[in-house]
Amino acid sequence: MPISKDERCAICKGNKLLCGRPLCPILQKVRLRSKILPSLSKDIFGSSPSSIFVGSWNYPKVYIGPMVPPIIGDTSEMDRPEAWHGRALDEIIEFRTTLVRSKDQLDVNSAKDPVRRVMQMQDIVMSDRPVDTELFLEKKPHFSVKFSEFSPPHGPSEMLRKLDLAQNPHIPRCIDKVYNDDILASEGVIGLFEKDIEVSHISKILSAGILGEQKNRKFVPTRWSITATDDIISKDIMKRVRDYPQISEYMLFHSEDIGNKLAAILIPGIWSYEFLECWLPGSLFSGEATAPKIFSDWEYFSDRKKYADVITGAYYAGRLPVAEYLDTVRRQATCIVIMEVQPTYHTPIGVWRVRTILEDAFRERPMSFCSMEEVACELDKFLKVRAQEYIGKSQLLNFKSRQKVLDEWM
Repeated sequence: MPISKDERCAICKGNKLLCGRPLCPILQKVRLRSKILPSLSKDIFGSSPSSIFVGSWNYPKVYIGPMVPPIIGDTSEMDRPEAWHGRALDEIIEFRTTLVRSKDQLDVNSAKDPVRRVMQMQDIVMSDRPVDTELFLEKKPHFSVKFSEFSPPHGPSEMLRKLDLAQNPHIPRCIDKVYNDDILASEGVIGLFEKDIEVSHISKILSAGILGEQKNRKFVPTRWSITATDDIISKDIMKRVRDYPQISEYMLFHSEDIGNKLAAILIPGIWSYEFLECWLPGSLFSGEATAPKIFSDWEYFSDRKKYADVITGAYYAGRLPVAEYLDTVRRQATCIVIMEVQPTYHTPIGVWRVRTILEDAFRERPMSFCSMEEVACELDKFLKVRAQEYIGKSQLLNFKSRQKVLDEWM
């Protein structure tokens, strides 16, 4: 007799994994709860990894506050995705869920005329080192874990009554300068990137209302700031890439991490970009599907004007390392990125993984080929879904194929 979804968990009890996931989400939450609860109280003292979270619910009056673990010391890696490549998924979830999110409901426009508490939050974010911070909360935070496909997870949350910094934040000169300069937010983002400030730090600075002309400064919800940072930087790099000569051969890069396989194919041609995403059966967002589903977003030579609402944040997270690589080798190309998500990616932890996996791929020497057919043969060794299925779904390859036929006819 078929088992209903309501009955499945009671029958399974985490032993049979009837839901198809590689581990039981209920038992996972119980395990995290047992580790976090003993350290929670109304007052949290710890070293904030220069971390703030800005929600999007009820915009423009959103919940804003620093995230602080009940741990003293070097906690920087807790909010630094650039350091997470190669770490186990459960390890990332565990240290992220120790971050207590304090909440103060503020209008996003309050960043342009900050009161003392807002300035304290901004100081925490501008620091390039963890800041010893004390949170005085309205009550002891109840256990909860918040996951998002856009941003890394965080742990319990509670309303903030008072905030104290136990030390002076260490703010790099270039960050202090953009804070005091009356320039466009996009100029500030690009300027910090050119000063080698990490992308994840720049997105937090943008989120905290630190960038932009003083009269226009505002808090930016965390999930929006992540995508905006990727978009602003990659568009600036692409201005140079479009003027470079084209590559002369097909190139393939690939890497994988935490149940995500990514491949980047560079094809001779003018700059254009496509991101194909596939969630395998049994993976997190595949639902009841028994066959892989492939989706895509793309852009041709000019800047994309409309938000990539199919692939969403992963589209922009993937475009940045592609643009960086082409800028480094001073070439332009048509690029197709393929992301294949395995069932082992059991919990969403943000689009940062797309950027770091592709950055890892581009560190290696590319495999070079004379044709797309040769690329497809190599891809079949790496991906679960046959390369021809991705090729058949690719809008850019379809366009190039039609263009080739047209050129031959003319």
